[in-house]
Amino acid sequence: MTWNERLQELVTNLEQERDELRVKLHLASREAKDEFEAMEGRLDALRARLIASSADAREAASDVGDVVGETARRVADDLRDGYRKLRDQMSGP
Repeated sequence: MTWNERLQELVTNLEQERDELRVKLHLASREAKDEFEAMEGRLDALRARLIASSADAREAASDVGDVVGETARRVADDLRDGYRKLRDQMSGP
């Protein structure tokens, strides 16, 4: 599996987790909603970077693609952690 395919899989998983949280957001606090919206913007930026890097990677050396892939993976990991944190907050005590 190429780095681009792995990143696409990460984005797909993030979108699925995001969609599950959207269902719960109608009962959530304003603070949770604000945090969700901020992460939504980061996911949009990650998606845009993935699309742009896919085109660029075809022309770039593989080590550049690896750097782009690693950076995007870190952003995706941060987003996944944020979605999990929100989900846990909404599940609450």
